[in-house]
Amino acid sequence: MVFFLEVNENVKIFLLMVLIFFTGFILRAETVHLVDINGTEGLYLTDDQGLPYMYELDSYYNYRITENYLKNGHPGDTLKAGIPWDSYSYYPPGKPAVYPPVISWVSIMLYRLLDPFTDMSLYELCFWLPAVVAPFAGTVMFFLIRKYAGDAAGFAGGILMVTAPLYFARTIPGFFDTDMFNCLMPALIVLFYTSVVESRDKYGCLASGLLFAVSMLLFSLSWTGWPFMLYVTLASAFIYSIISWRMGALDFLCIKRLFLPVLLAIFLIGLFNGPQQLSGINPIAILDSTSSTGPWPDIYESVSELGHPSVEVFLSAAGPLNLGFGVFGALVIISIFIRGDMRRKHLPSFNPFILTLSLVWMLSGLTAYYISVRFGILAITPLTFISSIFLGVVFSYMRVLSGRWNFRADIPVVLLLALIISVATIEAAEVRRVPFINDDFSDAAAFLKDGTREGTVVVTEWSYGHYITAAAERPVLFDGGSQNTPRAYWIFRAFETDNESLSTGILTMLTSSGDSAVSLLENRTGNTSLTVQILNDVLGVNRRSAEEILIRKYGLERGFAEKLLVYTHPERRNYVILTAEGMRYVGYWYLYYGSWNFTSFTPRPLYEVVDTGRSEMMKSVDEGSWRGKRPYRFIIKDGNSVKRVDVDESSNFSVIFLPDEGEVIIIDRRFDDSLS
Repeated sequence: MVFFLEVNENVKIFLLMVLIFFTGFILRAETVHLVDINGTEGLYLTDDQGLPYMYELDSYYNYRITENYLKNGHPGDTLKAGIPWDSYSYYPPGKPAVYPPVISWVSIMLYRLLDPFTDMSLYELCFWLPAVVAPFAGTVMFFLIRKYAGDAAGFAGGILMVTAPLYFARTIPGFFDTDMFNCLMPALIVLFYTSVVESRDKYGCLASGLLFAVSMLLFSLSWTGWPFMLYVTLASAFIYSIISWRMGALDFLCIKRLFLPVLLAIFLIGLFNGPQQLSGINPIAILDSTSSTGPWPDIYESVSELGHPSVEVFLSAAGPLNLGFGVFGALVIISIFIRGDMRRKHLPSFNPFILTLSLVWMLSGLTAYYISVRFGILAITPLTFISSIFLGVVFSYMRVLSGRWNFRADIPVVLLLALIISVATIEAAEVRRVPFINDDFSDAAAFLKDGTREGTVVVTEWSYGHYITAAAERPVLFDGGSQNTPRAYWIFRAFETDNESLSTGILTMLTSSGDSAVSLLENRTGNTSLTVQILNDVLGVNRRSAEEILIRKYGLERGFAEKLLVYTHPERRNYVILTAEGMRYVGYWYLYYGSWNFTSFTPRPLYEVVDTGRSEMMKSVDEGSWRGKRPYRFIIKDGNSVKRVDVDESSNFSVIFLPDEGEVIIIDRRFDDSLS
């Protein structure tokens, strides 16, 4: 009979895990149909394999790295001095191919496992992998929660985990990025860390400690933001140590259980991942990686996901249920915990350590979320945990009331569970994403691959770089992994200036010699502003004139000038400029960064894109005003013709009409010729 009950319990756990997993997987799988997008547009956003193009361009970089592992045994497309080298990114000269490898390892392992039985390509596997990996975060959360609040709360937590809007949106098929691990690994780390502290069995404690350290190691190989969980566990350990000391309960065994697993994790990370990875523990280093240094413009300012979330985004992305139940639940849990009788009745397994850890975890996650939308995913797991513990308390109250009022407690519990699950799944089902790439971009990549010589450099917006390197197999000047560099200023400057010779000179220098001229001159002058001034003076003129300017105007020795000219006026390499419709919407940043003032404040340029019809455009030209204001100039680009109509010399803005696209660009008059 006991065996039968144990089997039943195991079957129940298995069924709940399966339900959590398939809820997460099926909801994600449904997104490949691109619902709410009409058939013609859907085909335009779908590749030759019948799959939507990947949603974020970083996904193509991850795919290229994975393909390199499969072909070459390392993440680079070549080796340079024995180091895996990415010769396509940030060309020339390329850069070391350094990237968290777990996403590639998992992909290749599954590909080789499935290859004998299916004809699935590596690309298809990478496309579907996020939808397979992400639901496991829900099953891990189920095991973590049920220790403290039972199966019903654990099941609710698992569903809340796999349906959290931000996590869901970043782990659908076609979002091949490290986000799939960013809720799974923290949940595993906390599951094993709590087991270390709470285990009464010596060998169970040792096993849990080892699993914790290995989980932390794998997280460090999965995402560069892994130190967050190290900070959370260390902070929790220190705070709990102080609490235990004040209560007279701190002993050597407690200290060992709190700190030895963390030290073991740090040791393993240093052993298998090297000192470079350990340097990421330094919070200053983390801040430096997301900000600009020196007087060069901070390109990360233009990346929306690195900015503070709006109130609407903050409330919705983590999941209204998670956020509401999490914050309110934390207050309820604290109030119950400090009253012994209530705690023993409703939270009998919830101990001071897990309370400390969960609060530190949640507050740290919310702080990270406030700092940047990108880190919102760090708040989802602790919010889900506390939300589910709160639901466990609610279920416990229902059981108490059922005893008093003589009704079956499982009925309201099931009804509440059904309501919560319904709301959570509806929230997830309403998440919509549109692929960044389309058939036109795919055709452009095919042309670059087949219609240009190997080694032709592609000059384009940094956000498109990863797709070009993966699909066209051509090098780019910068991409999503190298945008915040001094080179970015020069690329933006080439697009911003109205001096064609200067623009050509900048791009010739960058595509042939990279940053060599900038580095050489900045090391000589020790002055970024002067370096930029000199290069802006010489890059728009021929070599002989440039030499005269360097020697006569700036007093540089002939030998140094000749060395510099090798880089500023090199033999021209083949390059192609690729522009796309999407660049209109980021045109503001091209003007802002391209006109960067290295000695004082850079004024914000006027730039706005507006949707309108041809009739309003023509009416504005006839009336000589745009929505009640007179511009300096109208610029009408209709088909292949460009017409300029001067209006008001005293006005500070111009209006560019694009009738074929139904768009109007309002632009600072200083930049008329930059875009036209």
